[in-house]
Amino acid sequence: MMIVCGLALWRGRDDERLAAAATLANWSITLLVSRPLSGETQWPVLAVDAVLLVLMVWLALRSNRYWPLFSAAFALLIVVTHITHALDTGVSVWAYLTATLIWSYFILFTIGYGAWTAPYVRAADVTADATPGATLR
Repeated sequence: MMIVCGLALWRGRDDERLAAAATLANWSITLLVSRPLSGETQWPVLAVDAVLLVLMVWLALRSNRYWPLFSAAFALLIVVTHITHALDTGVSVWAYLTATLIWSYFILFTIGYGAWTAPYVRAADVTADATPGATLR
């Protein structure tokens, strides 16, 4: 996580930096409110993850890049995993915690991808005459 956040600070633009800061804040707050080794649904963690989802959706709607869409989708999967565990007691604790961890890694991967490719997109913005509101890869 620290490597991705450092990469976002070093190579990223505002979108990548905001997403990295939000993910780092989400991780820090989750450490404070979670109950480790608890088999119950982590309601405070669900609230923290829902805030991250709202921020990622907002970022995806205002960005001209594709990676925020994937970050928002993985944040949605985290929230859905929490809700699924709350509704279905048959979902094992191992599956619940593993799924949220995997989706979190995918969010980090997408932020890292966005930060790594940000200078190339910036160079393309300077050299190409982009239409306002056009989506860049």
